[in-house]
Amino acid sequence: GASNDLQQVRNIARRMTAQWGFSKDALAPTAWEPVEQQAMMGRNSASEETEATIDQEVAKLVADAYAVCKNTLASNRPLLDAVVDELLEKETIEGSELDRLVEKYTGAIVNKREPILA
Repeated sequence: GASNDLQQVRNIARRMTAQWGFSKDALAPTAWEPVEQQAMMGRNSASEETEATIDQEVAKLVADAYAVCKNTLASNRPLLDAVVDELLEKETIEGSELDRLVEKYTGAIVNKREPILA
């Protein structure tokens, strides 16, 4: 559910910051946590000050991702509404139908995919 989704967002943002060096300027591009620590979620590798900075960077990453997502959804609202209408009518949408909707509502030319043969 939504609670698990939010936990996953936090876990990924924490790994990005503490393991993969995705902090903008607040932290050096250093792995502050070993990978195996992810499962335990222990916080032994850094000082309390660094942990607080990691938490701030995680919050920034999540807030930035939320803003991008919300803006993308809002700017594509007509497309989303059309997809909802199609799904309510048919329950599924083929890739080519989605491509047609994307082209119609965004003007973007979607790369034509080769059909997948079963």
